[in-house]
Amino acid sequence: MPLKETLKEHAEVAWFIVMLILVGVFVGWNIVGVSAGSSTSYRYGLPLFSGMPKFAQNAVLQYEKDPNGTIEDINGVLVVNMTVTQPDGYKPDLIVAQPGQPVAIIVNSPQIITGFFLRLPNGVVQINSPPGYTTYAFFYAPKTPGNYTWREPEYAGYNFSYWTGTLEVK
Repeated sequence: MPLKETLKEHAEVAWFIVMLILVGVFVGWNIVGVSAGSSTSYRYGLPLFSGMPKFAQNAVLQYEKDPNGTIEDINGVLVVNMTVTQPDGYKPDLIVAQPGQPVAIIVNSPQIITGFFLRLPNGVVQINSPPGYTTYAFFYAPKTPGNYTWREPEYAGYNFSYWTGTLEVK
């Protein structure tokens, strides 16, 4: 076998080994992130509060869950228990927060696949909530006072385009 073909085969094997190591590193990194709860992915089966800061996790754990949708301020974190049903939409549909206040939202959807989409000056908050699963979102209220509207991002049923709510920053 000529030397050129032998070098080519060795280069292909070396390249395969390098790519295999990189895939192993990225898979391991993802497993560590999901296991530690620091991953920002919100797919089914991930640990509770994945991607939420510890102080917000503690506030949600201290929160007494009420199925009717309530808002409580726990240690400076505004905890909102939000239920989304057909045809009513979001309950509650108004959140009043202070500028820069941390907000943790608990989304429950007993009937339909739903979501939460809120565009803020510093980015977008969007989560999906399948029926029977509790989903969490965390963000800081904008430092600029005003009203910010959230919407239903999924085709969830009749009148879903009217399922909106308001984050009022005072």
